[in-house]
Amino acid sequence: MTYRGGMIGMVLAGVAWSGPAEATVDFTFNFTDAAGVGFNAAGQTGQDRRDALAQAAGYISSVLGPAYTATINLDVNGSQTNDTTLASAASNFNLAFPGNGFGSAGDVQLKILGGNSADPAPGVADGIVDWNFEDFQWETGNDFQPGEIDFLNTAIHELTHAIGFASDIQENGTSGWGDAPGTGSAWSPFDEFVAFTDGTSIIDGTTFALDGTKWDAASVGGAGAAGLQFNGPNAVAAAGGNPVYLYSPTTWEGGSSGSHLDTDFYFAGNGQIENMMNHASSLSEGLDIREFTAIELGILKDIGYTQLVPEPSTLALGALAFLACASRRRSA
Repeated sequence: MTYRGGMIGMVLAGVAWSGPAEATVDFTFNFTDAAGVGFNAAGQTGQDRRDALAQAAGYISSVLGPAYTATINLDVNGSQTNDTTLASAASNFNLAFPGNGFGSAGDVQLKILGGNSADPAPGVADGIVDWNFEDFQWETGNDFQPGEIDFLNTAIHELTHAIGFASDIQENGTSGWGDAPGTGSAWSPFDEFVAFTDGTSIIDGTTFALDGTKWDAASVGGAGAAGLQFNGPNAVAAAGGNPVYLYSPTTWEGGSSGSHLDTDFYFAGNGQIENMMNHASSLSEGLDIREFTAIELGILKDIGYTQLVPEPSTLALGALAFLACASRRRSA
């Protein structure tokens, strides 16, 4: 089991590449590796890695569709050497305290939803991507060899965290601004829909205070109905009216708990479909899923992306297939 802790624009040696014209969120990557390392590895290896990250971003951009216009700048480093981590990606947070509520979005989400003028820190990278090429073998296309992990699956997963698929609730129930349970605070759009085992929200929609008792029980409640839920209306509708379960292992896992769909519930042997945003992949190697499920599209709508393109995957992956022929944390 492998654990996960517009247009696309890319500038490589003065050459710009852009993705499908119907998508208007432009992901631009600043590859910070030294020459010959990581994403800047020599020859075709480095080019394939950069192209595959662009392909993953192209999928995200096509899901967002033409309703959103923004340029998202990400610093990318492929020199990570933590042997338990495959890759990670996150938004930067430069917004001043927005007031109590669910408006504490990262720079990436603020810009996608509000345009470049909503950038709280112009001239500064909107987020980061880190990758571990030292400890893991990656396949950037479709020609898998024994032991190789699906780069595109991991990249789509990580970039989805960067656009806002993540909770800011800390292990002890405090907010990202340091406010303790029972105290009103600012929370991420995702946190509005984090719910107790009975489907009631963990954070009060009027006082914006987190219920510490409910949080302490459900955040480490275990699989399925014993743990946290996501009660957004679009996600629940996509699940056929059933609860949507978040990953809530009985021992808190920083970077994983509460910010992923429940790997211990959503798997084929349980009569469920595996999701892109499960905390772990069911595969330790080989071709993995490369598109969102209906539940994940529902969650993206619930957290603010209300104008998503319906069923974009065929278009996105088909239009970018030539690249395959020529990115919170995932850990292993």
